Amino acid sequence: MPAPSRGLCVYDIDFPQFWEGRAFDADLMRQYPGAEVIPALAARLGEQSVDMITADEYLSKPPPGVTTVVFSNEYTRFTRELLFERRLRGALCVSGESPLVAWRFYANLPRTGVHYDHLAFFPGVRSMLDDPNGFHDFFWPNPDLAVQSPKRWNERSLLTLINSNKAILGWPRPVFEVSRPKVSLGRWYRALQANLAQRRYPWMAADFYLERLAAIRHFGACGDFALFGRGWDQPAYNADARTQSAIAAAWRGEIPADGKLATLGEYKFSLCYENTMFPGYITEKIFDCLCAGTIPVYLGAPDVEQYIPAGVFIDHRGFESLSELEAFLRQMTETEADTYLAAARAFLSADEASRFTQEAQVELFATLVMDSLERVR
Repeated sequence: MPAPSRGLCVYDIDFPQFWEGRAFDADLMRQYPGAEVIPALAARLGEQSVDMITADEYLSKPPPGVTTVVFSNEYTRFTRELLFERRLRGALCVSGESPLVAWRFYANLPRTGVHYDHLAFFPGVRSMLDDPNGFHDFFWPNPDLAVQSPKRWNERSLLTLINSNKAILGWPRPVFEVSRPKVSLGRWYRALQANLAQRRYPWMAADFYLERLAAIRHFGACGDFALFGRGWDQPAYNADARTQSAIAAAWRGEIPADGKLATLGEYKFSLCYENTMFPGYITEKIFDCLCAGTIPVYLGAPDVEQYIPAGVFIDHRGFESLSELEAFLRQMTETEADTYLAAARAFLSADEASRFTQEAQVELFATLVMDSLERVR
């Protein structure tokens, strides 16, 4: 006979592919970077006799007589009903999304965040809040930081970039679809809002999509540069003919999620560009490089060295031009490269890297959910 439930945690998520309990399917969530933390959390809470259920399931048939709290992934279509109509306690609100992508949510966070006992976001969010009480630093939940065995250094190609062709900010393309006027007007309205917000919020200022295009334009003609990712068979936003030609020459197609580390291990260096420059916004991109035995050329969090030692990556900001960067990469000896790679292995095995693990984030989330359940009781 199963043990009686000590409580219920409603996972408030806005994406239909995760409804009906699918958010707790580890095989499904593994396909989305960072999402595997949710089924791992469900398992961890289950050990403490606390069940997890998605918001759509809860609202369709609320279990009676169970102490219940809400764990929100940003502010969703369900949040208002859960917190204000059903009067459930907001335990925790999190986001692993870029502030550039989820800008509306981040802009409203000082107002919506007060409805939760705890907030867990990238460290830069702390300074955006009127009251940082209950704030916890969120770090990317890498499932595994084990170092792979890449090719020998002298057998590798020079450089790769693994990214999808997705412009976060910019104007709609095509400009207007006559056959779908409402859809086109909606896209223009949302684009106008985003571009106005970019002028208002300093944390929206940096969008590295154009930086990626500039790098592809520069390195694309080189035979030892390869581009991987979705969407590069479609025209890139604001790309001229030379850039489109470089994309066509360099693009090698898509790679499956479970093939990323093996692909990185074929190259000496990888251009590792985050979506934006935001304090503490450090995603799986740099860790994939370190685990693959590839030296990352990093552009992203301005405070990256507070979390990752300078000796394990090449700081893109240290070069005045892509030509200067290329010269540096081509002149690096195997002995010099070994220094970076040894430092990366040492970092990944050290305690300071453990906060970037799925295990650490699961423990944090579980502790915060249990704290809120105790407050309800």
